[in-house]
Amino acid sequence: MNHTERVRDLTQKAWKYALTAAERPKQIPLLLHSVLRGAHLADLLNINQRWVKQAGIKTVIDIGAHTGEFSSAIRAILPEVSVYAFEPLPDCYDKLTAKFKKDDCFRAYRVALGSRHEQATFWRSDFSKSSSVLPMATLHRLAFPWSAACSPIETRVDTLDCYLDELNLTPKVLLKIDVQGYEEEVLKGAAATLKQVDQVLIEVSFRPLYEGQASFHSVYELLRSYGFSYAGSLDQMLSPIDDTVLQADALFLREP
Repeated sequence: MNHTERVRDLTQKAWKYALTAAERPKQIPLLLHSVLRGAHLADLLNINQRWVKQAGIKTVIDIGAHTGEFSSAIRAILPEVSVYAFEPLPDCYDKLTAKFKKDDCFRAYRVALGSRHEQATFWRSDFSKSSSVLPMATLHRLAFPWSAACSPIETRVDTLDCYLDELNLTPKVLLKIDVQGYEEEVLKGAAATLKQVDQVLIEVSFRPLYEGQASFHSVYELLRSYGFSYAGSLDQMLSPIDDTVLQADALFLREP
């Protein structure tokens, strides 16, 4: 892992989070309280808390849950929401379930999601958040060199729809997807579930960070075909090389 580049990245993110917190002084007590209770600061700052509180969300499906960063932030904002989380990496899954072991409204599944049932090679990055079913592209390795080292592991892939009978999807339902370039495949395997979803928060890419990943346009068109409209982005990631926009957390809402 390139420690110099990683320290620079962390420093830039810390500065960004400090500025974001300074812009919302009234939220600082809630942020501190939530972080002390295990919520993830970056996700708390990236989420539009006012919108989340007013959106009527009762159920969250967290795909690519990692160690519970997004789930913990949602739980801090909406204490009564039901959360269903999906995470394939065994060590991340263990941390995720340990974090929520006393939470009766939380359920986790150790599986990768896609468009069909299969055993697949999963590329585990040294920076676990960058792990994916898809091999990492050159641009990703150059922009984020501390994540470049990857090793293959075998994992089970299912569709979200095959879990539909196990999910009590009390509306309104927010579906969050962050699977490092594999988002389109997850959507293809979620056609039935999406009929019960009201909001989709999905990581989209504007430049190829993984081999074979879908473009923003492809994800946009697919969600449009499922009856959703693009409502803007809650956060975006810039390239440390040239400041071009690489990714964004795009919000899609079900059309009335």
